[in-house]
Amino acid sequence: MNIIENDKLMKTVIKYLFILLGTLLFAFTASAETLRLNSGESLEGKILKMDENTLFIESRLTAQELKIDRADLNLIEFDSSARSLARRLGIGLHYRPNGNEENLSIKNWISAADSAELIVGYSSGTQDTFGFELRYSRVFMVEGATDLFYGAGAGILSIDSKRGTIFRFYSGSEFFPLSSPSFGFSLELGVQRKQGIGDVTQGFYNAIAARYYF
Repeated sequence: MNIIENDKLMKTVIKYLFILLGTLLFAFTASAETLRLNSGESLEGKILKMDENTLFIESRLTAQELKIDRADLNLIEFDSSARSLARRLGIGLHYRPNGNEENLSIKNWISAADSAELIVGYSSGTQDTFGFELRYSRVFMVEGATDLFYGAGAGILSIDSKRGTIFRFYSGSEFFPLSSPSFGFSLELGVQRKQGIGDVTQGFYNAIAARYYF
């Protein structure tokens, strides 16, 4: 197997890993409550509906809704823990499917709402491509384990001997699993403009990313 085939295989594997991670993380990012029963047992899940006699929860223990009698319930503990990433550094992968771009992401939280990020990417093959981008993002809403953000970025692209610039404006969401709050998985949509390498191009793009915050 030659270098080009190896590169294609790695890109395919990474793409499907991102899809798998996304499926798993979506399943575990809903805000949760802890139910203390009279028997001494505890159940963790998301309350879907309740009345004066019963309540139904979505639990990781089963794919079906769990029905709990209010008479068996001693206490409901709502998850209200504050989450702050201020002054924490995240390292991970940033992938744009429509351009098949795989990049290293280094994201530093300046405050609880503001972050600066460096994205660096390199690929070899019929053409050697290198690029780096500086980005600023701001969280405008927090919903449980999910941050909603918007931002902008600018960078430089190099394809063989040609160099150009890229500008992006985007918005998206980042999810933090309850079982591993230092791990973030984000989805973003935006518009971009590339110039200096051939014709000027602009349009929409999408991206997914996974980072671990230290």
